[in-house]
This record gives sequence, C-alpha cells and structure tokens, in this order.
Amino acid sequence: MSKVLVSSGNIGSATAAILAKQGLDVSLLVRKSESNPELEKLGISFMVADAAKPETLAKAFEGIDAFFFVSPLIENMVELAANLISAAKVAGVKHIVRSSANGANPNAPIAMGKLHGQVEQLIKNSGIAYTIVQPSTFFQNILGSIPTIKSQQAFYGSSGEGKNGLVDVRDIAAVAATAIAEGAVHEGKTYIVTGPDAISNYDVAKILSEQLGTEIKYVDLPAEDLGKAYKSYGMGYWIINALLELDNITKLGYVANLSDDVKTVTGKAPISFAEFIRDNLAAFK
Repeated sequence: MSKVLVSSGNIGSATAAILAKQGLDVSLLVRKSESNPELEKLGISFMVADAAKPETLAKAFEGIDAFFFVSPLIENMVELAANLISAAKVAGVKHIVRSSANGANPNAPIAMGKLHGQVEQLIKNSGIAYTIVQPSTFFQNILGSIPTIKSQQAFYGSSGEGKNGLVDVRDIAAVAATAIAEGAVHEGKTYIVTGPDAISNYDVAKILSEQLGTEIKYVDLPAEDLGKAYKSYGMGYWIINALLELDNITKLGYVANLSDDVKTVTGKAPISFAEFIRDNLAAFK
C-alpha cells in the first residue's frame, strides 16, 4: 500500500481525507502535535516536523512514496520548500504533487506568482516525478469576511469589476488526490484548477444576497485604504502588499481564465459558488 505524506491545512486535510477513504496509508505533516478525531477516525496519522528545521524532516519522510505539498503564502516560502524537497529526495519519494497558484512563474510580476513559480522550478529540477496543480483563488476566502457580512452586510476589496475563476478547496483536493492515487498517468502534468465561472466581487455579493435572502454589498476601496485596514488588523507589510497585488491583477483581468481540468481529472464538474454558499449557510447566520 502506498504511503503518502500530506501538508496540513485546508487543502491538505481535504486531500488526506479523500486518500484515506481510498485505502491509502496517509500521514499529515504538522508543525506541532495536534488531535483531529475526524481525520484520526479515517486512519490518518500526524507527523510532527518543521520545514524551518531540516533536521526534523528525515523521520517525516521515512518510507513515503508520494508527497502532497502545499505552502502558506509567506516571504520565505522558497527556502522552506527547498528544505522539504531536499528531504523528499533523500528519502526516495517517488512523486510530488504540488498545490501552487494560477499564473505561477519564476518571472511573474507579483510576489505570489513569483514565489510559487520558483518552488515549481525547484521541484522540476529535483529529478522527482511531479504533478503541478495551479488553483485560482479559493471560495473559502469569503469566510474571512463573515464578521463584516454579519455586522455590516458588506465585504471589502480593491479588485473593482475584475473577474476571477474562483474555485472550491474541495475541487483542488479532488484533483490532487486523483493525481496521487493514479500516479504515473499524471506525472509531468500541470493542471489549472478553476471553478465553473469567472466572477467578480460584485457577482459574489449578488450570489450571497440571493442565497442568504438579504442584501450583501461589495465595497470597492482604493488599494491604499484597504492596505491601511489590513494594517489595522495587525497584518505585516509583506503579506499586505502580496494581497493588494493580487487584487490589482484581478482588476486588470489577468485571472479570469477558466479551465476544464477539474472535470478532466476527476470526472466531475467543479462546484459553483452558489453551491459553496448553500453548503456553508450556517456559517453566515
């Protein structure tokens, strides 16, 4: 039976659950010891290691055949990724599936695209068989705006009328899990993972209003004002700039592309934003 190591987080947990239900031996890579009865019930174990401490990684990768690899958007993403890839190579991992970002390229004009592109290049240069999954922005990000949606019936951004091929984390996980479970047929492939529609934040507000039965507004702010709001929440300069860059390229129309890769890989059409909201209505009440 294949042994799979999966990065923790929303995408990782969803992917691990799919793979465990398929009978694979799955471990979730976490930075500190934790308990998750739902995942443990599926037979998923937890492997404690820290990518910032390379000496902790050897045990995590021992006997691992495939590694599903997700990184948070942080300034030292490439350095941490290099440590993980090196440990995977030393351990003899046969297949890396990487959750990257739509538009990733080492020469991308924004931090998010550039860092993800550099990590992709490290994987390709490692000699390990790989599959790259490049998702658009997640539906789940709207959950972070629930406090203002509840208190002000509004959420905020600076992307104007720009559209984005927003996607559900569950679809990203489904593509990643399929690539791991089916192995060789997906090696060397890059999949663009989007939802079924390119929608703007104004469209998001309309769908929210329809599904919640009350008017929700999208308030478009100048980037400078949004940045000040982020700062007031305690966010650092680097991540504020990265988020504003994403809003700007969305506004300019660079992330409106759509792909059929979810259906091609999994055999199922991607989840719509309306369906996502219906599945999460309780969170907005």
